[in-house]
Amino acid sequence: MINKTFIFAALMAVSTLSFAATEIRDSQMADMHQKIGNVSVNVKNGTFEEAMAALSKEADQKGAGYYHITSLERAGMSADIRATAVIYKK
Repeated sequence: MINKTFIFAALMAVSTLSFAATEIRDSQMADMHQKIGNVSVNVKNGTFEEAMAALSKEADQKGAGYYHITSLERAGMSADIRATAVIYKK
């Protein structure tokens, strides 16, 4: 049982690290010179963490090295999460 738990935890860590795009904070924005676009996601019945992971994946798929979250909100009274980000070149 412990081995299965360890393997599951290791796989989850690797899948999290597979995204190349990195979230940047406001204080790091001055170093970003080449904006390449925007991404947005809608996560049905999700969490904020799932939305952030989805943004990272979308940014990575568009060839971005970095993304800056511009909105992260629950859609009305539902459990859906909407998020947007500006993406920057690697």
